Amino acid sequence: MASDTSGEAAGRAGEVDRLPFVTKLSYGLGETAEGVKSAALETFLFFYYVQVVGLSGSMTGLALLIALLFDGLSDPIIGNVSDNLRSRLGRRHPFLYLAPIPLAVCLYLLFSPPAGAGDWILFAWLLGFTALGRLMQSFYFVPHMALGAELSTDFRERVSVSGFRALFAYVGRLLVLALAFSLFFRSTTGFPDGQLNPAAYQPLALACGAIVVVVIFTSALGTQRRAQQVYATGNVDGSLSAGSGGLIRNLLTAFRLKAFSIYFAAILISYVLGGVQAALSIHVNTYFWRLPPSGVQFVLLANVVGFMAGFFLARGLAHRFDKKPVYVTSVVISVSITAVVILLALAGVMPLDNKPLLTWLLAVSTFLTGVAGGPATVVAGAMLADVADAYHHRFGGRSEGFLFGASAFTRKASLGAGGAIAGVALDLIHFPRGVPVDAIPRDATVQLAVLFGPAMLIFTCISMSIMWAYPLSRERHAEIQADLRRREVTARGAR
Repeated sequence: MASDTSGEAAGRAGEVDRLPFVTKLSYGLGETAEGVKSAALETFLFFYYVQVVGLSGSMTGLALLIALLFDGLSDPIIGNVSDNLRSRLGRRHPFLYLAPIPLAVCLYLLFSPPAGAGDWILFAWLLGFTALGRLMQSFYFVPHMALGAELSTDFRERVSVSGFRALFAYVGRLLVLALAFSLFFRSTTGFPDGQLNPAAYQPLALACGAIVVVVIFTSALGTQRRAQQVYATGNVDGSLSAGSGGLIRNLLTAFRLKAFSIYFAAILISYVLGGVQAALSIHVNTYFWRLPPSGVQFVLLANVVGFMAGFFLARGLAHRFDKKPVYVTSVVISVSITAVVILLALAGVMPLDNKPLLTWLLAVSTFLTGVAGGPATVVAGAMLADVADAYHHRFGGRSEGFLFGASAFTRKASLGAGGAIAGVALDLIHFPRGVPVDAIPRDATVQLAVLFGPAMLIFTCISMSIMWAYPLSRERHAEIQADLRRREVTARGAR
């Protein structure tokens, strides 16, 4: 009888783990919204408020940091509530249907500050609508990530699911960058560097909001049926009450798990560095490399395409070498390429005056940076899904929403810290605001480039040395999955 029960459970597990391509495609499509939001808020927002609106770097960075901390604190709460939600739509989907329209409105208002407003009004506007917009994104993003961990429990299939999510995140970035520089940031007589044109940002934000609404609703509808099949297995019960006391207890419990604490610490440092680079990428391309708008677009698009190409390497590399070594190696190589190119420029090797050749060289280097870093982006999500299994194995109950919410908090808080660091750094080097590119002193742009490249490499090596202690190998994860299935069979036999 036990053998029959075991076979039946295995059959159910196998059926759930055979994830249709259309479901993975629908799930990945939803991440386009995250890519659109990331391009708008992490690539353009800092540059817009500092160089176009004229708010100081320190005030801009501080507003972004406070907003991100507020939003990040809400992520584990949203994840925890979604873990315990019971509705006919399931645990995650009510959030997916709630979020997109308010998020689109906030994106538009962020790039529509009051004309002629003083610094403190601009600060409050930036802080308020960044916090609200990111909160609405969290209502979608955290349950969506948790849903990905629930769609399959297979070690390799999870890499595929994470790959679809990462791929479409960069499709979103690619789409926004293409629209921004091809349509909205075109050079004009008044603004040869179109990214300095204030009138370009409102229509860009409107387009971003429209994309967000369409892709989130499409993704939610496309994954609804599969999610309900998973919930029907009865193996997705949340482990926490939704109260703050349960949330705090779960957070303290999570840090008792070595895999989570190491993952958390390493990702925290890594995201701080990513926050600095995201905030300064337009600055570096505009002021250090002094590329025209078409050149900035080409270089940024090459980086996005490189990441998308790298995603296709992730599953094969993880299968051959396991997730941790792939992640560590991918991150270090990616950041090293950026640092080396900047060091070559400072040594006088790069053709800074030959803009067409320089643009191609930078495009190639950023493409290679993306190819090298792409596997890490995919593998990171799959690693956290494995951490959720280890949590379930040790402490009981499914808490994907909480764990992915805690991870999102790490990402947002550290990106906020990175933006704050970038803002303070610009003020410390007295980087001019609202002036033509040629008026920026070379010394200021050199300091900017050193921060963007070589300094980032040093701190990246520190964070990756921490990640090397991550304990969940392929073999250990297989042991955990086997034990969880034995427990499920035993529990069903006892009913």
